[in-house]
Amino acid sequence: MRIVSIFEHRKNCLYAVLYEDNDFDALEILQEQWSDPEELRKVFKQFNKDYEAFYGKTKISLIVEKAIEDADLLFEKLFELAEDESGKNLNEFFKPLYNKEDGKLYDLQQLKGYGMLWNSFLRIYAIRYGKSYVITGGAIKLTEKMNDRSHTKTELYKLNLVRDYLKEFGEEAEFVFLDI
Repeated sequence: MRIVSIFEHRKNCLYAVLYEDNDFDALEILQEQWSDPEELRKVFKQFNKDYEAFYGKTKISLIVEKAIEDADLLFEKLFELAEDESGKNLNEFFKPLYNKEDGKLYDLQQLKGYGMLWNSFLRIYAIRYGKSYVITGGAIKLTEKMNDRSHTKTELYKLNLVRDYLKEFGEEAEFVFLDI
């Protein structure tokens, strides 16, 4: 695993994980998945009952449109906030993964960011690393708990994996700087 900088000229703010045997980092993967109508259609067909239980019955085409719009706004906001190298603005975007930690900040804290639209189902996950944020992945979350579905459980696993990696290797963790 490698940690890659999202912006070459901002080396101390926003990073993403590049997992082994993958050509794209976690943020690039999310951008691809959340802009692909066919991929989104598959997800919402698979988890249609979850969506309806939480949001009510809606045409899948409308859900897909909402997801794409929300993703565009989310990435736009994320990149805008990353312009501040101090990470202060990103601190307002990312919230503790566990609601009971609200208001607490600590190193290697697991975090989540929400889509920009009201009642968004998009989540982007990260680890706080000093004043920086390392994006581990994201998901379309349609259930209360991450352990309720395999795709969100996988995101929880990745959060733990990256946190443990940073804890173990700290300053020696492999950070590389790529401009996407």
